[in-house]
Amino acid sequence: MKVEGKKFISPLLCFDFYVEHYHKLIKQFRKDTDLSQLRSILKNGVVERDVENLIQLETYDAMVITDPYKNIVWVSDGFQEMTGYSKSFAIGKSPHFLQGVQTSESTKQKIREQLKTEHTFTGSVLNYRKNGEPYLCQIKIVPIYDSKRMLVNFLALEKELLAA
Repeated sequence: MKVEGKKFISPLLCFDFYVEHYHKLIKQFRKDTDLSQLRSILKNGVVERDVENLIQLETYDAMVITDPYKNIVWVSDGFQEMTGYSKSFAIGKSPHFLQGVQTSESTKQKIREQLKTEHTFTGSVLNYRKNGEPYLCQIKIVPIYDSKRMLVNFLALEKELLAA
């Protein structure tokens, strides 16, 4: 566009549309990567349809896989971003290392009770980052079974909740 010999450059008017689309693509790429890695971790490489749908439908910042004894066998890239702990530090540990002095005892008890009976747990828990900063985390934990309906893993989808 020219006005009396001056040249004007129009900014991209729909940049927000492209940014929104870009963020959706990044989230979907992360979910696809998480699913691919989950398949490689599970013994038979098959992810139950319910678990796959859960991962696709839920919004989460981090994913954690534990063995039946609740020892971490894998964490997503988002885990380090959310907690500050590296994958290598977390693997082999119980997720309890994220809890601290202000973590509710009743919430910890509810989690233990639900997982003991191989049920799903959904709730929020106060966790602590590597730097000691507390954060409120929405957690959905579901059991994963093999083809013989034996418990093989627990999957936790974690999302940081914003402070009110």
